[in-house]
Amino acid sequence: MDDRQTEIRAGAGLEDSRINKEFIDFLNKWSSPVILVIAIAALVWAGLGWMERKKIEKIDQAFGDLHAATVGGNPSPASLNALAEEYTGVKSVSQIAKLTTADLYISAFVRGVQPGAQISPLTGGPLDENDALDDGQRQVYLDQADDLVQDVITTNTDVVGKEIFVLHALVRAGAIDECKRDFDAARASYERAMAVANSISMPALANYAQMRIDALGSYDADLTLPSREDLVSLPGEEVEELPQATEEADAESDVESSEDEDDADAETTSEDSESESP
Repeated sequence: MDDRQTEIRAGAGLEDSRINKEFIDFLNKWSSPVILVIAIAALVWAGLGWMERKKIEKIDQAFGDLHAATVGGNPSPASLNALAEEYTGVKSVSQIAKLTTADLYISAFVRGVQPGAQISPLTGGPLDENDALDDGQRQVYLDQADDLVQDVITTNTDVVGKEIFVLHALVRAGAIDECKRDFDAARASYERAMAVANSISMPALANYAQMRIDALGSYDADLTLPSREDLVSLPGEEVEELPQATEEADAESDVESSEDEDDADAETTSEDSESESP
């Protein structure tokens, strides 16, 4: 007899039928919730992917707008301020825009011309006289630069990964204090910049801050123009006489000429007197 026939058991078909029925009942009970969970998970995954793509697109657009605003070497402070406001929280676009705007304001104070003004290559002054700044306008730009720099320092201090922006802002703060001739405040800013630079292993910027600190002591020193005797001529070069020295020499020459003429007149008068006497 075939071995398969010996394995036939009574009721085996009913048992298989019961198992199938339990599986069907399980599917009927749990298939809808499972499908719903799977569908929700798929939607969440798709939504996260969509949000990540939009985030990347916004970052690309932010840096693209920043590049467009700064390309050409003559950016507009108004455009940079708008970018800093629009892209707040988008990577470091806002910090870069604020620091760049601060640079423009500091340059306006130092050069005495409006930011973005066209400069004459011959005179170094603005092509349009209306772009020249008076002392009050220069001070306004310096104060605006200080506000931007302090905002970057306050926003990014103690934020991991943002130390480089604090460092650059502190260096600019020191430069602004120098423009205000507040050398104590400038020294404090540069010392903070050194500490931050050392903490993120940037010795080049730490050395620059130290160089600025060393230069502060020379600003209070008395500056005197060298005298003619102090001028040293280079090989093959003759030191020209200063205008003042030339004028003095001309004056002395005039005095000597006048004295010679007086002596000549006196001698002529004496000779005439001797010829008239008997």
